[in-house]
Amino acid sequence: MVAVKDKLFALVKSLTKAEKAHFSKYARLSSVKEKPDYLRLFEYLDKQELYDEEALKIHFEGEKLLLHFSRKKNQLITKITESLGVLYETRTPETDLRRQMNQLPVLYEKAIHEKTLLKELEVRIRAIKKMAKKHEQFHILMELFNWEKRVLVNQDKKTREEETQTLIAEQERLRHTLNVELNLRNLHSEAFLLINKDINLEIPANRERFEKLMEYPLTINETEDLSSRAKKHFYFLKSSYHRIHQELELAYEYARLLIDIFEEEEKRQGFVDTVRYKNQLCYYMLTCSHAGKYENFPHIIAKIRGMYDAKEEDVLLLNTMSFLGLRYYLNTLQFEEAAELADDVDMHWEALVKVTPKRRQLAYCYNMSVAYWLSGNLEKAVTWLSRILNFEDVKTGQRIVLFARLIQLPIYYDFGDENLDNRLESTRRVLAKRKQLGDFESMVIRFFRKLIRTVERDKKKALFQKFHTDLKEFNRDSTPNPHGWGELILWCEKHI
Repeated sequence: MVAVKDKLFALVKSLTKAEKAHFSKYARLSSVKEKPDYLRLFEYLDKQELYDEEALKIHFEGEKLLLHFSRKKNQLITKITESLGVLYETRTPETDLRRQMNQLPVLYEKAIHEKTLLKELEVRIRAIKKMAKKHEQFHILMELFNWEKRVLVNQDKKTREEETQTLIAEQERLRHTLNVELNLRNLHSEAFLLINKDINLEIPANRERFEKLMEYPLTINETEDLSSRAKKHFYFLKSSYHRIHQELELAYEYARLLIDIFEEEEKRQGFVDTVRYKNQLCYYMLTCSHAGKYENFPHIIAKIRGMYDAKEEDVLLLNTMSFLGLRYYLNTLQFEEAAELADDVDMHWEALVKVTPKRRQLAYCYNMSVAYWLSGNLEKAVTWLSRILNFEDVKTGQRIVLFARLIQLPIYYDFGDENLDNRLESTRRVLAKRKQLGDFESMVIRFFRKLIRTVERDKKKALFQKFHTDLKEFNRDSTPNPHGWGELILWCEKHI
């Protein structure tokens, strides 16, 4: 049976256990004697794995619920969203403030008829204003000005005119702050779209448009008067600008400032906008990688892994975090940590393949096999290595396949493969055919020929010691190091 997409069914299935429990209680508030039809419909849908309207109508056949069925479905959607609104009305400062703002019109109507209530209204407005300022809820503050003016109009104060002028001046300052924030937000949105489709702005039209967008942000020298949201937009734009201009240290600094704002918010509020935070953490990893600043990688990786779920956008984030994280752990010789992260990749591989280009898939497989090999999990190392060697022909990734053919020799040696002699000869033939049998590759193959034919433990150890020395000498004569050189050095040291 083909799964039918139905907005009501999708909404029911999206609810958490706590949200469902709250809805069941909320739905009974106005129906004490019996369950309302929309609650019965909810309970039925909650038990289904797939939406099947025909089966649903058979289940409720002959009941009033099926009369005006579309209206009943819309009623249930309305009731669920109402329930969620009540459940989360104090979840964030914004929702809590909005709840308090909704009470002002009723209180005002009472106060204009009973002047003694004006004081209570004034106290409420001050409390909301204080909270709104603390959490930079500027749109709430803009609405509050109108309520403050209404209270002043209805009060018999000698300073009424003076206080009104003060409010107007304050409103103008806030309007300016909001305008700056809005300008930066719009520039951020457009720049993000450009960078998302052309990350290094290699297309001249994209580069030209980006430089035009940056004209305003580049005029901002002080950030003290910017709101937190404005700073987020500003720091992203500045970091992107310096990254594209290859000023990598500055790009890193602005990306770090952006992450600092999110983390300060998290400490102050106890929560954070997870979607944007995860995006910025991944961007921060990129800027750290470009600038060679890896000290915060473990912290970032832990943060992203802790917030990961199975949504499509999170798979893209997991892809960036995992790829950079694996490379970081391998380059810093943290093989246990690399293997732990590799387990995440292994678990989500089917989803990652859908959003990962073929060449990166090959690079993943190579790093995964090395991570498992050097952490001691040879069975998984062989599994991931075989994925590379059996990979379909990908022109842009064939160098990785050739690297894997060479690195398979020490992995299969540790694995105790009885067919290592044939693998060695096959590797030599393939490298020669592809004209990749250079001095380094030939040295590695000569070493394995001798190693395979050597039985005595002492002689094997001597071979490893000589190979280690040869690798070191090769390093002195070769810049940069050939691919796989570092792995072979570590492998020799383990056997020595």
